[in-house]
Amino acid sequence: MIIIFRKYLLCIFILFLAGCANTTTVHIYAKYIPDKSRIQLEQAFEKNGFNVETNTLDFPTSISQNTMLHSLMLQDPNAVETAKQTADKSGFKISDIQALKEGNHWYTKNAIAIYPFPKDKQNSPLLKADLAQHFKTASCNSEFKLKLHKNGAYELSGENIAEENKGLLKGTWHYVQYPYMELRPYKGISWSRYFEIHQLVTRDQVSEIELIRLKPIEKHHVSQHCVYEFGTRL
Repeated sequence: MIIIFRKYLLCIFILFLAGCANTTTVHIYAKYIPDKSRIQLEQAFEKNGFNVETNTLDFPTSISQNTMLHSLMLQDPNAVETAKQTADKSGFKISDIQALKEGNHWYTKNAIAIYPFPKDKQNSPLLKADLAQHFKTASCNSEFKLKLHKNGAYELSGENIAEENKGLLKGTWHYVQYPYMELRPYKGISWSRYFEIHQLVTRDQVSEIELIRLKPIEKHHVSQHCVYEFGTRL
């Protein structure tokens, strides 16, 4: 009788472990959403049978809308659709769903990642499209202009640029991880410079201005220690 009872308990334990292994984990990237929305989203996923893990990591700069990534090893065939409906009903309508094949440590696991964007622009992350602007130097002895084009090219212009530095005036710009941006010149020049991105709101006599400021991490050959700014009136 004792042996049978032990076998019964063992079977229950194995079934319990199997059930836990089949439970999909949802990773919520909650850096940009307020606590109230985060809690509601967590509770909604837990109510629908998901394990939930929340973090405040940065978004990949390639993600610019509510996105869901999922591993290729999902045990529940309905997990993706259920997760999408859960996010939609919680006010974060999923616009893009991708199968994650590489790039994260959990991509081979039974997991889904949710990247929710806040409804108010003030708390939204800075996207690559936001940086594609015409910047001018501020608090600098010389005047330079830096154009970051949407196609990933950049143009730098100004006065009294030395001949040996003219090869640095055009190239490509790269926004891989907030808050850093990189300029890479054309013509096979093995040289690049990094800028730290700052977002702030200031005010003049007319109105408030939302600024994107690019501060060089190290001296730039052309514009030295000059800081670049782009402003939008609020």
